[in-house]
Amino acid sequence: MQALALRLLPAGLLATGLCAQLPAPRPAILLTGYWPPSNEAVRPFSNNPVQNPGGWVGSDWEGRGYDVYSYFPEFSPPTCTTCGAGAGDLMVDYQDTSTDFWALANAIQPIAIITFSRTGASLSWELESNQYNRTSWGNDYIAPVQPTPSPPDGSVPAGFLRLSKLPMQDVVNAVTAAGLGLNSFICFSGSAGGFVSEFVAYHGVWYQSLHDSPTDPAWCIAAGHVHVGSGISWPIARTAAEVTLRTVIAHVDGVRAATVCQVDFGLQGPGTSTLVACGQPLNVNGNVADMRLIGGAPNTIGVLGFSDQFNPVPVFGGLIGPVPLLHTQLILLDAQGGWFWDDGLIGFPGGFPQLFAQVAYLDAAQPAGWGISNTLSLLYQ
Repeated sequence: MQALALRLLPAGLLATGLCAQLPAPRPAILLTGYWPPSNEAVRPFSNNPVQNPGGWVGSDWEGRGYDVYSYFPEFSPPTCTTCGAGAGDLMVDYQDTSTDFWALANAIQPIAIITFSRTGASLSWELESNQYNRTSWGNDYIAPVQPTPSPPDGSVPAGFLRLSKLPMQDVVNAVTAAGLGLNSFICFSGSAGGFVSEFVAYHGVWYQSLHDSPTDPAWCIAAGHVHVGSGISWPIARTAAEVTLRTVIAHVDGVRAATVCQVDFGLQGPGTSTLVACGQPLNVNGNVADMRLIGGAPNTIGVLGFSDQFNPVPVFGGLIGPVPLLHTQLILLDAQGGWFWDDGLIGFPGGFPQLFAQVAYLDAAQPAGWGISNTLSLLYQ
């Protein structure tokens, strides 16, 4: 069988061949702050009336189709120079930051994340390119003064570099063009500082890496960190944060618009699994897309089958659509009953104009002992 390639979106986005708008609630964007003015820059996006008595502005912000939420600690006095850990959400403390960040991100499932913190460079608006999975960090203010564990990310080696996924040059250009008197630039060398600022920055790009496929129901397209100059006034910091947010939204819009989802031909069941496939259009040589199975039986095996024909036949109490089969491969479902094929489908000219794909998997909960996903139509021209 000829080579395949494909990238998938959440099942709720599959109504047509093109990715539909995300259903309500609107996709969310997460902003975080630390020492002022970084916390003040994002305060209007807090939906906490105690922290933001002026009212949350983030609901469908500027009619752009996204709900924007911000979280940050408070300091006494609010204009502090030597600020310490602060109080509330995302204190400048390794343990508190990690606990709060994962709780917030997993609840909101943001499609984009921008973390902000303060730098001593007075009027800088600095986009950090590099975030490292460090073993040694600057001590924070509350024991234990180092992250636990350290390095924080056990999925990669110590010292592993995660890069910003923000449209950094676009942000620099937009902030500069806004005429705010700021020195906006990208820090390509070094790191985000080796303190709690880099720690939260790493968490943002780490989360994004876990959810970087459009097949993920918690798809996250962009994440990165901005160091905000300590001498920037609060109103200017808020304006620059808004400029940054608009630029990131434009980038996210572009990525979503360029993502194509393959058509669901139905036949789902028995069982509750859904097969999805989204990414670049497959009618271009070298384009790639992901494929994902969601909602299958945990910790079992399955068979992914392909055919250039769609002739449903009854089997295992359901219907198999790709008949006769041209190609099959064994797949392993994880503890959540899922399976993921990263860039598993590759577009190519010629060959089959259309293929059909479906998964059958062992499922003791079903009468015949098998579960069956829906059938996907994969269009190559």
